Amino acid sequence: MIKMEGKEVQSTKFKKTRKKYNIYYLDLDQIKKIIASAKSLRDRIVLKLLSRTGMRRFELCSLRIQDVDFDGKKIFIAKGKGNVPRSVPIDEDTLQDIKFYMGSRQHGKLIQSNNKKIDGIDESRINMIVRKTAERAGIKHPDPTKKHLNPHIFRHSFIRNLIRLGVPPNYLQQLAGHSDIRTTLQMYGIPSFKDTQDKYNEVIKNFY
Repeated sequence: MIKMEGKEVQSTKFKKTRKKYNIYYLDLDQIKKIIASAKSLRDRIVLKLLSRTGMRRFELCSLRIQDVDFDGKKIFIAKGKGNVPRSVPIDEDTLQDIKFYMGSRQHGKLIQSNNKKIDGIDESRINMIVRKTAERAGIKHPDPTKKHLNPHIFRHSFIRNLIRLGVPPNYLQQLAGHSDIRTTLQMYGIPSFKDTQDKYNEVIKNFY
């Protein structure tokens, strides 16, 4: 209670709420099945970039042709979260798809809209690509409270699968584009549901 000019005013206390982190993710076989269900080369590249680099949706929309380094096998993200630039490694398979998709183009956005009057794809179209392709593949969101797959699940799954493969946190920080490793640890230090379930299946037989 705070007194102001003879009046008692009820003070408001703001409690810092802990962010709830997603403990669900797609495994590698599910991701491969979704990519295989892409209806076009463009859609396949979108899905590969999301799932194999962990880049954010808006980062993918902003990619330019000149951001792809075929010799160095990396992609430059000019403006990541907080306008912080970074580079991410990319696999040869995805690079070959990109090279074929680009054709003779040398300028402009990397991923193009089907509307020839627009340079680049927008975030709503990426949402649609992910949702429709996952439906064709018969893959549902691993979180039962979610109706459709969204682009962020690929970023989340990318990092979660790297953890399962034993990639150290400092490498994960760089790949995710986190300025502070504490962000990486806070977001992904909590075991995922799948990892918890796998551990449970490993030890539960000792109970009976």
